[in-house]
Amino acid sequence: MRSIFFGVLLLTISFAGPVSYYGELKVRPNTPFIDGAKTKIRAQIRGVSFGWSNTGWESESFYNANAVERMAKDWKAELVRAAYGATRLGFTETDAIANRKRVETIVEAAIENDVFAIIDWHSHYAHNELEQASEFFAYMAQKYGEYDNVIFELYNEPLNMNWDDIKAYSEQIIPIIRKHSDNLILVGTPFYSQKIQDVIGRKIRDANIAYVVHFYAASHYVDFWSEDMNKAINDTIPIFITEYGTTNADGGCSPIAYGDCSADHYNTHNAERSDAWHAYMDSKKISSVAWNINDKYEGSAFFGAVPMRGGGAFDQSSPENWSDTTKMTESGKYVFKKLNEYYKTAPWNSDAVSIKSLYNKLPEFQPAASYELYTLQGKLVREPSDNGVYILITRQNGAVKSKILRVVK
Repeated sequence: MRSIFFGVLLLTISFAGPVSYYGELKVRPNTPFIDGAKTKIRAQIRGVSFGWSNTGWESESFYNANAVERMAKDWKAELVRAAYGATRLGFTETDAIANRKRVETIVEAAIENDVFAIIDWHSHYAHNELEQASEFFAYMAQKYGEYDNVIFELYNEPLNMNWDDIKAYSEQIIPIIRKHSDNLILVGTPFYSQKIQDVIGRKIRDANIAYVVHFYAASHYVDFWSEDMNKAINDTIPIFITEYGTTNADGGCSPIAYGDCSADHYNTHNAERSDAWHAYMDSKKISSVAWNINDKYEGSAFFGAVPMRGGGAFDQSSPENWSDTTKMTESGKYVFKKLNEYYKTAPWNSDAVSIKSLYNKLPEFQPAASYELYTLQGKLVREPSDNGVYILITRQNGAVKSKILRVVK
């Protein structure tokens, strides 16, 4: 919320985001649908994922409040996913505390920016980390479980595990979260969260559970996957895609960044197959999260456009860099443009109007009134010069009224 002076007029403006609009996400009983608790209608949420949070890893530097704000405001992400680096490789108790603090930074920034936040136990071995995962989710649920913003993801990508073992692990974590929160919980599925069909007929008994699917468009054809996903949906299994990429399934690996790439897949971004996936997700109203906010030289890293090891080429301190597509990979450009396109018709973005039609619509606001249009900085403008938020002031017979306009091209 902010206040702006226009001469003697003081306007207090409150900007509402997707969480204020939808409220907590809730699975509709006996259906595969996920609704907003406030709207009582299906909610399709689209967002972005941070990379691994581990100390010293290339994505660590992006775990800050500014990155969340830029993703919400510039990229129009409705959700951010904090990937808690719960890996046995280089994992220590000291790192666990540092990781947790990074996740807390992301969650609190998401709450501040009115977007959703997934708290993700980002591991391939969660079934062997039950004690650590239990402590982690107990802490997170107690601290953040009351916020509508928060979603819990129990197991990023199980490897060669069967559904019964994943289910058994999840059924030990879920009651720990439920002591503090009734928020949506997401459960990974077998083989890198790709086998949603294994859940059919064997769902977890809990009122607010959805099941995870991950895909990378250049490797995974939606035409081959949709049959199993449709069967799951017909079995009232809610699906949430918490990680997708537009590249090869190895994330667009490059030998420049890694010495052990099986092949150079940096340039494997596939817009056509990604579009096909988005068309399918839109037809089923499936929420999705793009991988990942990073600048290492990897095809799926949004800002990994500079060929160097370890990242660090992207200057986060410059606000204009975040929306500068010349600094993005092909995958980053695609996700940035996709999210901004979706924003134009987002149901919570109720004040969006067209620049071309703005002045044709003015008489509808208040006939025979005089109109003034201001930027958020209080500058009087003749017409909108670009996308953004403007304040429309109407004056008639001594009465002054205002309307917030979100203007899009």
